[in-house]
Amino acid sequence: MQGQKVLFVGGQGPVSAPAARLLAPDNHVFAMARFSNPEGREKLEAGGITCITHDLLEPFDDIPTDFDYVYHTAMPMNSVFDPLGRWPDSYDKYADATGRIMAHLPGLKGFLLASTSSVYDPPGGATAVPETHSFGIHTSAAYAFTKVANEQIVSYLSRSLEVPATIIRVANASGVDGGPMRDRLDLIVQGKPIPLHTDRPNYARPIFEPDAARLGVAALEAGRIPPLVVNWCGDDLTTIEEYCTFMAGLIGSEPVFEYTPAAWPPLVLDTTFRHEVLGPGEVRWQDGCRMLVEQCYPDLLK
Repeated sequence: MQGQKVLFVGGQGPVSAPAARLLAPDNHVFAMARFSNPEGREKLEAGGITCITHDLLEPFDDIPTDFDYVYHTAMPMNSVFDPLGRWPDSYDKYADATGRIMAHLPGLKGFLLASTSSVYDPPGGATAVPETHSFGIHTSAAYAFTKVANEQIVSYLSRSLEVPATIIRVANASGVDGGPMRDRLDLIVQGKPIPLHTDRPNYARPIFEPDAARLGVAALEAGRIPPLVVNWCGDDLTTIEEYCTFMAGLIGSEPVFEYTPAAWPPLVLDTTFRHEVLGPGEVRWQDGCRMLVEQCYPDLLK
């Protein structure tokens, strides 16, 4: 992709920031967010990305309409949005904002929505879940249903506005910009227990920054009408226990696990269709873990 005007709605997390950095040298890349943390804005601007301070739940009248692509990963987090998913705030306002930004930008060449693997009913263990798996409640909160609502809005507007779209169902994306592996690495460094579900071991397919960048851009370019829906995670099947032990070993430590039914149950995505439409991953989980430690805690690396 070259010479395109791309809007990242969000743009600061481990799903979108790597793709924004990859596109920035050859495209006109913008990131729209509240930027409550000034460091996030400074980091993006240092990478050649133009930042627009704007709340997702506010009108978009002041946002330019000449973007070619939109990469939407934002989650509204303010007093109006209820992260626990109680009706109607979490569903109506978040899905409404997604619909409004999509309708605000006529003639889009592609629109990507970052959904979540948590829309699936978890079968437990290492059973891999394909894109056709039934919806369910992966977490104790109804966060997943806010994403289901967004998926339906994007699906409808993709057809009615004739906008090619992609819905990626994200799992285990981590890097210097955050994510579950980064969170657990921080707990290891702090010597704090890592909460895990009692359905042990806790299987996962982590995806790291280089693959997140490449497969994110591939997904943005692969839009269809109706939307392409694809699982988005890494290739390697490991466990949280295994990769936490590996990361701890890199800094001469040992992880402490705290098993509780309140933690998210393990959920493994099937990558067969992703290989077909986006391509394979290239970063092995051990290399990704080492990369994460090198980026976040270089002074502790043994």
